[in-house]
Amino acid sequence: MKPLKWPLILLCLWAGISEAASPTADWNTFTAWLGKAPSTRLVGQKSLLRQPAIQAALKQILPKAEQAALARFKAEAPVAEVEGLLIVDQCLPHNCPADMATVVIDPANQTVWAGFFTRAENRVSTRWYGMTDDYSVLPEVIRKGFLERHGD
Repeated sequence: MKPLKWPLILLCLWAGISEAASPTADWNTFTAWLGKAPSTRLVGQKSLLRQPAIQAALKQILPKAEQAALARFKAEAPVAEVEGLLIVDQCLPHNCPADMATVVIDPANQTVWAGFFTRAENRVSTRWYGMTDDYSVLPEVIRKGFLERHGD
């Protein structure tokens, strides 16, 4: 029985680590970031957008270039809640109205949307990505807030 002791212990540890890193986390725990910066690291947790479930969703819906852009957005507003949805607003420091993103997290349905806006010389671009439905299913206040952040 002793020769099986260590492999069983290692198997149990591996199973526990795999479960902790699983993207099937309890999405309702994400509300702990309400009123806090999304980059806040809560006790024993990564930042909100670095949570395994959120990371998996963003990798599923975003092209690599948009993933990289989102990682560069360091200026951020506190996480807000609108009609049960968590709103993460981020932008490129010193260029917020012209280079920004909004990530919308629906804990109840375990879905994510991400909207990007870029204004460059002779070019304006708005892009939305979602796990299930088009961004038009989002409450009007969220869509309107996204547009208002663009500035003049």
